[in-house]
Amino acid sequence: MIIVATLVGNLLVIMAVLLVRKLKIQPANYLFVSMAFADFCVGLFVMPIALIDLLTDRWILGGVVCRFWTSADLTLCTASIVNLCMISVDRYCAVSQPLRYAAQRTRQRIFCYVIIVWILSLIVSISPLVIWPAKSTEGKCQVIQNPVYQIYATMIAFYGPTCIMIILYAKIWLAAKRLSERDRLLTVGTNGSVHTNKFHEKSEGKARKTLGIMMSVFVICWLPFFLLALLKSQGFLPPNWLDHLALWLGYSNSLMNPLIYCKHNREFRIPIREMLCCRFRTLHSVMRKESFTSKYGPSR
Repeated sequence: MIIVATLVGNLLVIMAVLLVRKLKIQPANYLFVSMAFADFCVGLFVMPIALIDLLTDRWILGGVVCRFWTSADLTLCTASIVNLCMISVDRYCAVSQPLRYAAQRTRQRIFCYVIIVWILSLIVSISPLVIWPAKSTEGKCQVIQNPVYQIYATMIAFYGPTCIMIILYAKIWLAAKRLSERDRLLTVGTNGSVHTNKFHEKSEGKARKTLGIMMSVFVICWLPFFLLALLKSQGFLPPNWLDHLALWLGYSNSLMNPLIYCKHNREFRIPIREMLCCRFRTLHSVMRKESFTSKYGPSR
């Protein structure tokens, strides 16, 4: 069930951005596409093999599949995590330098962010494949528990991005608070400009809230796994049930991300609802109506 929900949820997020013009023209949304693609691939390539391992309680798929699974796991889960970090960087730039970054927030710049994400993810996954290959021993398939590799990999894949996100999110809130106080002191000339400013402030506030929820869920899901990763490299042998629990708790983050979009972001929730109801032809008209209503209120 979790695998199907992960696949469907992330596919809907990708389709929403690619099919809905309002979402497609916003460059920052391609970071969400990149993260949804990574999460979709986790559901497609990683979770099914992990489920077989869970149900059989021992590795029965051989060395080749073991190497494929660990490489895919490292690449895709790291990409999902680092994508979230890049979303935090993008949001911080948008809040701290709104005018300058609005001009710099081009599709090319966002694509550069995406390329950096996947390069870092490949670095994490290629190292054990080349230097310390994953081995299937004693009925288990796992990346080699070399302390040097585990420290370097967990720093890139989790601890580094987590520290960056926490620092940036604190700065985002402080910058947003300063901008809000400054805007209240400004004398605005027209009612229209006041309304537009309030709309923009409300939109940014929702984006900050969504990002904060995503970060909190991310830490809850992945912290146990990465704590165990460091402990295992020092010789700690957790029981199988704890190993599986930490792993699947981490995988569940790939399901939670699209659920958070739908719950807290109307721009994603509405087109996803329409697609679930197979109303693809009405997507653009519904989004135009929603955009008008959100800015000017319901028509009379």
